Amino acid sequence: MVAFEHPKLLLLIPAAIAILFLIIRMDFVSLKGDRWKLFEKAKVRRRLIIFALRSIVAASLIIALAQPIAVRQELSTGDPSLSILVDDSKSFDLYDRQAVQAIKEKLQNDIPVTIRHIGLENSSPLGDELLANMLGNDNLLLVSDGRVTKGRSLGDVMVVASSINSTINALYLPPVKSDLAVRVEGPRVSTVGVDNEFLARVDQTSPPGTAPMQYKITVNLDGNTILEQDSSGTGSFKFTRKLSEGYHQISASIDTNDYFQDNNVFYRTAKVEKKPKVLFVTQHSSPLEEIFAPVYDLTAVSTLQGTSLTGYSAVALNDIPASQVDMDKLGAFIDDGNGLAVFGGRSSYDKGNYKDTTFESLLPVKVGAGEEGAKKFVNVILLIDISGSTGSGFGTGSSSTVEEVEKALAIGVINDLRPEDRVGIIAFNVEPITVADLERVSDSKKDLTSRVQRLIYTGSTLIGEGLRGASKMIAQADGSKNIVLFSDGKSGSMGEDLHNAKIAADEGIKVYTVGVGEDTDRSHMQAIAKAGNGAYFEPNEAQKLKIIFGAGEAEPTDKMKLEKLNNNHFITRNVKIDARLSGFNQVVPKPNADVLVATAENRAIFTVWRFGLGRIVSVATDDGTGWAPELFNRDNSVLITRTVNWAIGDLSRNKKFDVTAKDTYLGDNFRIDVIADSMPSDSRMAFSKVGERLYSAEFKPGQTGWLNFFDATAAANYPLELLNTGYDPDLGVLVQVTGGKTFTPGQTGELLKKVREDSKRMVTSQKSLAWLPLSLALIFFLLDIAARKAMEKSDDKMRT
Repeated sequence: MVAFEHPKLLLLIPAAIAILFLIIRMDFVSLKGDRWKLFEKAKVRRRLIIFALRSIVAASLIIALAQPIAVRQELSTGDPSLSILVDDSKSFDLYDRQAVQAIKEKLQNDIPVTIRHIGLENSSPLGDELLANMLGNDNLLLVSDGRVTKGRSLGDVMVVASSINSTINALYLPPVKSDLAVRVEGPRVSTVGVDNEFLARVDQTSPPGTAPMQYKITVNLDGNTILEQDSSGTGSFKFTRKLSEGYHQISASIDTNDYFQDNNVFYRTAKVEKKPKVLFVTQHSSPLEEIFAPVYDLTAVSTLQGTSLTGYSAVALNDIPASQVDMDKLGAFIDDGNGLAVFGGRSSYDKGNYKDTTFESLLPVKVGAGEEGAKKFVNVILLIDISGSTGSGFGTGSSSTVEEVEKALAIGVINDLRPEDRVGIIAFNVEPITVADLERVSDSKKDLTSRVQRLIYTGSTLIGEGLRGASKMIAQADGSKNIVLFSDGKSGSMGEDLHNAKIAADEGIKVYTVGVGEDTDRSHMQAIAKAGNGAYFEPNEAQKLKIIFGAGEAEPTDKMKLEKLNNNHFITRNVKIDARLSGFNQVVPKPNADVLVATAENRAIFTVWRFGLGRIVSVATDDGTGWAPELFNRDNSVLITRTVNWAIGDLSRNKKFDVTAKDTYLGDNFRIDVIADSMPSDSRMAFSKVGERLYSAEFKPGQTGWLNFFDATAAANYPLELLNTGYDPDLGVLVQVTGGKTFTPGQTGELLKKVREDSKRMVTSQKSLAWLPLSLALIFFLLDIAARKAMEKSDDKMRT
């Protein structure tokens, strides 16, 4: 195959020929008379000959400048070899590393095999170690549990490996020793009077067929035993407590005979703050006051006029008209990083003259019935994961695969869209594949459904590549731009996924994600949705996309029922809403706002955004005295307190002196942040100023237990290496990105076959062909000289 290194230079050929033609046909001397008529006829023929010869010379020189090359591809058997990387970190002591030596002995008679050791004691920088050992066009066997405790993620490294043709396989070794690990989960910061839910978890790793291990778990709170129980195997133990102001020490320990004793005790601290000060502005008696009083240090007033906002963490306005809002005072309050919650009613928003006011510019919504915020067109790209992992079962008790559920959900979205909406479909594994270009639903609904049903799963997963392709397809569309990603989230390019989702959001595209499958990486799918300014949904929540994009041909049966559109925001996470309204204020969300709760007809009710350093919440219905009584009953009212809690944000920002020290693990550092008027001093560490009245330092603990920093307490736990024992369930999916597989010690034959197959590479060789056009140019240049000499002799004869 012939190619050019600089193909654009070939465009100069027509221009060069045109210039030659103009120059050669020009007459610089005009001759007249019968004597020259025969000469003129001969001159035209000569010029045509010269033009042809010089055109060939010019074209040949330009072709030579474009650097023609002969490209040849050959299948090379390569030099099959295998590098075995053995994890020497402490957590992998639960597995029999001796099996690796047996594998080497079986393989080394057929191919060169080397063993290299990675990781050490309490450190597992697996990603960094893989990068250091990859050469390109090579084969590696990773013998590890896949648990990375520092350095680059495996997902990002697998993408690099794929780009340089390094194939990484994994070896699965069953555990040969049994271990239990305990941890405590729960809120790190809370407030006085709030019920705090904590969870002590015990995880077991043991050889196949081993019975659940027996143990006694003991949980202590501030030195007092609050839970003591005999149990066995993996389990969770929940406890709820109201805590007083200050730092509290929680420890969980298990008494058992397992391999690692270090991870049988876990320490956790909880910081409890005073009730935050909240100013409640209302002109009538309100159920909100009853909800707020037990949770906040509440001050109720009827007007902002003459009221100082100093010391308050948030202001809640209840049905206050724009004429009674002191914008200068409230604007400065928000600029200082404080919060604002604006509740609606018959004297606010569209009924309180908010429209086109300075106060409206502060809010995450605009007043209107939808005509200002509505998009003329709704554009949706359905981005469907067709990688090999989607061929697995959807879940326990289901006969469907992940791929089949993805197809059904995608078809459901198509059916829910309006006829005038536009939809495109992209399938992806390691690259985007256009299934259908963006077009009106009414023009192609049946064809779109058929194309989705014919999709076949294969290959590895790079969600970032799919997002890049979807963004490219929808970038130039008019109207709202939306991508709906259907996937299990098991991607080999996690960093790139988030990066491309953020790029899409910056271009005005919202990325919604639907996690499909029992083993979905929910945290990653949620992170993609957050980066893409969208929302994450479980499969049974996908119908909420219908609310977001606008109802299809069928109207909702209960237009006033409230629906959560974002289940991953602090305000709505794990909150069940069962309420309907009889009225609401007419508002539409601004482009960068996040609608958390809306009616079934997609009327925004709870909408949030960050304004500078502050946080603002719009609640476009009343306080339960007229339109929304169901929203304020016991089951739903947690949404109201969560709303104000989110607006309050950091409880320590208004303090004169405060210390924050997060719990850590041995081998890692404490980060100590101090709010103070002057530089704090501690002989164990050196502080540096990182912000206005904010100072920071780091400290590495030498043992587990409690440590005090000024008036704060923090916990140091066993090394992170021992927190998650057992194989990372995503390891098998990650190696697939490089074309690798997971093997067992009994599959050395299959491993050898794969190494040999993967060592076959398409070798591309290049050879310059510039000498050909240069030779041609020289030949025709010489012909040009010879032709001109012959023409000159002919002219001499004519003169004589």
